[in-house]
Amino acid sequence: MKVTWRNGTHSVFAGLQPNHAYELDQTGAARTQPPAKPVVKPWFEDASALLGHKHAEMDFDDFQRQPLLPKKFSQLGPGVAWCDLDGDGLDDLVVGSGKGGKPGVFHNNGAGRFEAWPDAAWDKLAEDDLTSIVAAKQRDRSTMNMVGSAGYESPDSRTPAAAQFTMEGRKVIAAPGIPSNAASTGPMALGDVRGDGSLELFLGGRMIPGRYPEAASSLLFSFHDKAPVLDAESSRALEKIGLVSGAIFSDLDGDGFPELILACEWGPVRVFQNERGKLREVTAALGLDKWAGLWNSVTTGDFDGDGRMDIVAGNWGQNSFYNRAPAGPWLLYYGDFNGDGKVNLLEAYPDASLKIDVPWRDMALVGTAMPWVRERFTTHKAYALASVGDILGDRLRGAGELKATTLSSIIFLNRGGSFEASPLPAQAQWAPAMGLAVGDADGDGHEDLFLSQNFFSVRPEDDRLDAGRGLWLRGDGMGRFVAVPGEESGVKVYGEQRGAALADYDGDGRVDLVVTQNGAETKLYRNITARPGLRVKLESAGKTDAVGAQLRLVFGNHKGPLREVRAGGGYWSQDSLSPVLSLPELATQLEVRWPGGKTTTSSIPQGAHDVVVDTDGKVTVRR
Repeated sequence: MKVTWRNGTHSVFAGLQPNHAYELDQTGAARTQPPAKPVVKPWFEDASALLGHKHAEMDFDDFQRQPLLPKKFSQLGPGVAWCDLDGDGLDDLVVGSGKGGKPGVFHNNGAGRFEAWPDAAWDKLAEDDLTSIVAAKQRDRSTMNMVGSAGYESPDSRTPAAAQFTMEGRKVIAAPGIPSNAASTGPMALGDVRGDGSLELFLGGRMIPGRYPEAASSLLFSFHDKAPVLDAESSRALEKIGLVSGAIFSDLDGDGFPELILACEWGPVRVFQNERGKLREVTAALGLDKWAGLWNSVTTGDFDGDGRMDIVAGNWGQNSFYNRAPAGPWLLYYGDFNGDGKVNLLEAYPDASLKIDVPWRDMALVGTAMPWVRERFTTHKAYALASVGDILGDRLRGAGELKATTLSSIIFLNRGGSFEASPLPAQAQWAPAMGLAVGDADGDGHEDLFLSQNFFSVRPEDDRLDAGRGLWLRGDGMGRFVAVPGEESGVKVYGEQRGAALADYDGDGRVDLVVTQNGAETKLYRNITARPGLRVKLESAGKTDAVGAQLRLVFGNHKGPLREVRAGGGYWSQDSLSPVLSLPELATQLEVRWPGGKTTTSSIPQGAHDVVVDTDGKVTVRR
């Protein structure tokens, strides 16, 4: 035992035995000089004061509507997006808001500063909680901006499922949105599904208000004269797909047509293969169906440098009440158990000692939501010894059942036709992983991964999940990660983190980070130590942002990791459409696979740090 006394001296006592009481004396204590800690300059510095923004969240009692919910769904936001709203070549910032609040919209002035961008049109968006934010330039050079609206707290209102606005310079113009539907809007993503240069919108059904956990339907829209039009055929494949919490379009097989990847709560990470504009689910064929979880988010990146996009998904983690049953599986039964037309639920797990499935929650809580349980069991002991079948009786026959088999956040390495699963490091499992952002934060040529963490809005009897403070994972280029301490990364966010997105907002060739918090300050971190990289803006005939294109730098006889231009991903967020590619050494060429499959190879002018590349491979140096 080592003791540090109040005067700074130290004593070490050896040979202590268990089950003994000792009285320790300071006599002979020595004063030792602790070794000096090396001074480490962190990757990021806190630049949140440049925004001065705080997310507003009104209180809402989710449990009054469904008393046995596992968590609150009224506090899932906000999302965040980097997007060039006014077409000046700089990434502006849009932060979602809670019901009755105002979105945070900030204009990038090009000098490393932001200016608040007031407009009455922004304020009209927040009639309900805002969810996902996506934006990209269309073929007519207009910028399409979509903002999802949850509709969860006011399910009977006519709040649009998603609002749209376009820009004329810095003037905001309302555009046709998407009418409300039965499901609460969750994630959204834009993708060139048909490879024809026009973008389609995926609108994820997060849940049906008041009917959790019944499967919600998601939808796919195309655009005609800026108006979203339902793609009925593709949407049929997404009918009652589940509780979609994260979505991304990403080309997993390199054919120029992006796959649709969905993170589903009480389900797997689902993949829909894009067969030249037709979506077909291949989750089971890829071996992903056995990884059912409480997934919160999903994104992709080339983590092992093999030129294929890998999948990473954020889960609930290994540090919640669910881990009282460490082996799982974790079960959820639901149905109209009271005969009143409403959905009730009962979470359960296999009890190793009783060898039956038993509910998590005690008779007092379950009996409040389902009074007939108190009539069936006259003592708490009888209830504690009963199985789910004993409790529900005949009601079990008509009940729905969901199962989760993993709570770990996982990376799925793309092996070409299958995926190899590996849990992220232990530190990534200490709290729910919400936002996911992929970029080379230290400039060493390997993709790193940021996770926003924590969830406070749990059931009244549970402890809030607050063991995370935002986590950078350093990649080794072979698909493995090491957690970066906050003192080294410089990122320390102690609140209920949600969206996360990357952009080089100040044009120094380093990727910067924004992290939103529910009901708290939006955090902005400026990268100050990474080796500067190459910022690339792709233009398809000067008309679109080439969403879905894949880029890769060539360094002599080897290549860097594959990077993808995407509108939407992670958790309700969007990275810059002008990615920063790492330059650990001199790059000689840039390979681009454009949406639809066309490829170009361009020489990189020496000393270039910011370039524009068109579909013919022509490179224009901006800086």
